[in-house]
Amino acid sequence: MRPLAWSTKVLIPLTGLLAAASCVERQPLAPTTHARVESRAPLRADLASAPGRQVVSLNGNETPAFDQSVAALGGTIERRHSEIGVVTIQGLTAAAASALAARPDVASVDPDLTVQWIPAPEMAFQMFADQNVTASAGTNQSGAAFFPFQWNMQVINAPGGWAASQGGKGRLVCVLDTGVDPQHVDLSGRVDLTKSISFVAAEPTIQDFNTHGTFVSSIITSNGLGVASVAPNATLCAIKVLGASGSGSFADVIAGILFAANEGADVINMSLGAILDDNRPGVPNLLRDMQKAIDFAHSRGVVVVAAAGNEALNLDAIPKNFSSVPAQLQNVVSVGATAPFNQANFDALASYSNFGGKTGVTLVAPGGDLLPGGNAFDLILGACSHTQISLPFKCSTVSFLLGAGTSFASPHVAGVAAEMGLKNATNCLDRGADSVGPSAIFGAGRLDAFGSASCR
Repeated sequence: MRPLAWSTKVLIPLTGLLAAASCVERQPLAPTTHARVESRAPLRADLASAPGRQVVSLNGNETPAFDQSVAALGGTIERRHSEIGVVTIQGLTAAAASALAARPDVASVDPDLTVQWIPAPEMAFQMFADQNVTASAGTNQSGAAFFPFQWNMQVINAPGGWAASQGGKGRLVCVLDTGVDPQHVDLSGRVDLTKSISFVAAEPTIQDFNTHGTFVSSIITSNGLGVASVAPNATLCAIKVLGASGSGSFADVIAGILFAANEGADVINMSLGAILDDNRPGVPNLLRDMQKAIDFAHSRGVVVVAAAGNEALNLDAIPKNFSSVPAQLQNVVSVGATAPFNQANFDALASYSNFGGKTGVTLVAPGGDLLPGGNAFDLILGACSHTQISLPFKCSTVSFLLGAGTSFASPHVAGVAAEMGLKNATNCLDRGADSVGPSAIFGAGRLDAFGSASCR
């Protein structure tokens, strides 16, 4: 069932700010004043087979005989991932796929699966102000227009992280998401277009038609105009693996991970996830292939960060055949979300956040929330893509959003990982975190930019 979408307009007496808008990624309860709206884009994409594509896992290396067999069966090789022994193929019938699977050099042949990796927005409201701002100078972005309202940056001691590091200078953070808006004032010049790519066939451009990837990217690094970022001097690469609906296939996510690793990423951020059932045909093999891709990236020294998910589940206690993917895969830093209520108790677990310090979350970071009686600024601020079609209003290249979700907790950790300038920096993320409650819920604790950036 598709989540409801809500819209209301609110005028807030702010000065010296850019135009702003607000959305909640997954909001359990609507605010008192709201209006229901219909989505402007098709936002339903259940777990389903990606038409015509098979994911083949090989026993050993690909051989000429394998290629000949694929051609004889009517298939076309789409992608070769020799790093992990995986090939994607188009055009095989079910009978041809079975024949290919019978080859001794083939471990498995499975239809690619499409997953709703991020939820549709459930609520939207806009705020307006009319004064322009100028960029913050250097690594210290405390002069950004919205910085006084970015409780998240203050809670993780982002200024301390800026002072203790080079702000991610020389580090490449690849964001696997819905793309990015490179024209946004806070992202202009921040994206390395030579290392960016779309794996979504229906959307061959990296331009973001959803806005999720743009929002996430602006938390990692920005120009400090509207919002301050965690790693002000880091470089982004945008890898589109999700379409405007927030859905995408296993094969595209796997391809994105490998592309990032081969392009020299220092950090991969995946603010995407789903609870998957290993008993579903094909899922175990696709999870094995995704794990291979993550392991390859890890072997290259890449820090892989992912959102823990928004189902309010104790991931340590769910049935063994279910898992939050990619958060619960090996060599992944899984991030849960914290949020204040009415600008107090900033380290409380967000109402929607998955948790579980054993297998569920590595640590937590600000993700925002909006509960009855709360404050709109309990949410997280980020950039809005001017080409988005997922919200019931238009954004411009100077628009910003308020949002909530573990999707927005994850890029805080990715930014700090970039600041640290260390390969496989998970230990420093853990050691630098602040204890905010039981490890069974919060894992290593809440992210601390200064503590982690100072770790050596």
